Amino acid sequence: MERKRAGSSAKGKKPQPRRRRWLLPGVLSVSLLVGLTAWLLWPNRSPLADAPTYEGGPRLLVDRQEIDFGQVRFDKFVQARFRLKNVGDRALQVATGPRVEAVEGC
Repeated sequence: MERKRAGSSAKGKKPQPRRRRWLLPGVLSVSLLVGLTAWLLWPNRSPLADAPTYEGGPRLLVDRQEIDFGQVRFDKFVQARFRLKNVGDRALQVATGPRVEAVEGC
């Protein structure tokens, strides 16, 4: 006599649907966790981070020298961001009305 296990069939075993159902969310969760960990631990190398300290007064360091938007229509709004850091050993005072020069046709 042949004994059968409970839940098994004579024709063959069916794949377990529970394991397949959790495969895709599990892979996505692990990928997201690895990506987030790498992003948090990856060193943020900014030119401002490696700036040497200046002695003898305030000194302003800017992370980029120029901003080039290419050809932009006159009525198009553009925005630029840059970082400033005082690498001097004294307080830096910024004037209330900084001058900004917009160069056209370059």
